[in-house]
Amino acid sequence: MTSPIPARSDAPRIGERALARSVTATWWYTVGGIVFFGVVATLQWLVWILVRHDEGAGLSWRLALAGISLIVVHAGVVFLLRGYRPVVLAGGDEERGRLPRPDAIALVGVVMGGVLLGLAAGSWMAGASIFAYALSVRPWLPGIRWRVILAVTVALVAVWVAEASWSDLSHVEPNGFFVPALFATMLPVIAASSLWWWDIVLELDRARQAESLLAATRERLRLANDVHDLQGHHLQVIALQLELAQRLIDRDPEAAAAEITRAQAAVDAARQGTRDLAAAFRGVPLPDELANAVDLLRSAGVDVHPEVDAAAVDAPADVLGPIVRESVTNVLKHGSGRWARLSLERDAAQWVYRIANDETGEDETGDGSGLAGMTERANAVGGDIRVGRSADTFELTVSLPAAPTERDST
Repeated sequence: MTSPIPARSDAPRIGERALARSVTATWWYTVGGIVFFGVVATLQWLVWILVRHDEGAGLSWRLALAGISLIVVHAGVVFLLRGYRPVVLAGGDEERGRLPRPDAIALVGVVMGGVLLGLAAGSWMAGASIFAYALSVRPWLPGIRWRVILAVTVALVAVWVAEASWSDLSHVEPNGFFVPALFATMLPVIAASSLWWWDIVLELDRARQAESLLAATRERLRLANDVHDLQGHHLQVIALQLELAQRLIDRDPEAAAAEITRAQAAVDAARQGTRDLAAAFRGVPLPDELANAVDLLRSAGVDVHPEVDAAAVDAPADVLGPIVRESVTNVLKHGSGRWARLSLERDAAQWVYRIANDETGEDETGDGSGLAGMTERANAVGGDIRVGRSADTFELTVSLPAAPTERDST
């Protein structure tokens, strides 16, 4: 029986690059939502052109000009959004306050597209809304974004009221101008809110990374403190015993030799205590070890498909734990980073651990891969390791003998 491993909230992170990948899906949802609403909002002006202008007023050229302007506008907005993400990931005010030349060109293109849309629709509101749209997708400095959005929204409302009051809309349905104007007013607010929401998701992801690093640091400090106490106690005892042996060596050689023997015993006790402490520190239950491995891969943006036997707690964690950690490291170092499959199952009298991933074409069996160390660990307990490749897939299979359990006897 196998069960999927859920993602854990304390997943370890492996740097800014992995952090970026971990929110990639959310980013593309955000971009898709902004562009979709922008298309819907700007298409209202095509409907407005059809409602307000007849064939005699140059309907064909107005529609053609509006279509061209919408293509230019949305292409420019997509380009601006393309530059938004790396600037925010960089996290510095200097990057946010800069306007690179390609972004400046795209911004000018969006504004020109807005001018064309305003001419085609015969509406100041249409052109002003596109300018506000362009401003809403810029990575403003903290505290400035919503001031800009509030200012452009107030300006759009003012243009709306002025145009509705001064323009001749007597031949248009009462709600004919209301719909495109409403969408135009909402457009910068929706775009800025979506980007603000993604910024919050990014900050939460960074907070999770910081929490994970802090937990690891605390654990290391705890271990260091335990090692200090253990070694400090034994070293002090050894120092006293050797000092006593030095005093006794001339007048009572046998007593001095006994003290040296006790000092040697204290050295052995210190060594064993250190080994026990290290074993306790590394003694993570195997299901947790596998869950951490899945979390690490997911945090790096890898699509993971885990299947773990419900009785995995009975597997030899002291051997499989380091193998799992090393194999996941190989996936992150040598894989293409798109997908991985991880499984652990009981097969008769042995445990079988498999991990497969898409490889980049590099030699994953080369120096630094850790396969030699994994093979040594497996062979030490009577197991074996097999490596296989098919097309662009790399697979590692580890088989270890299974110790009899109470379940087997019943």
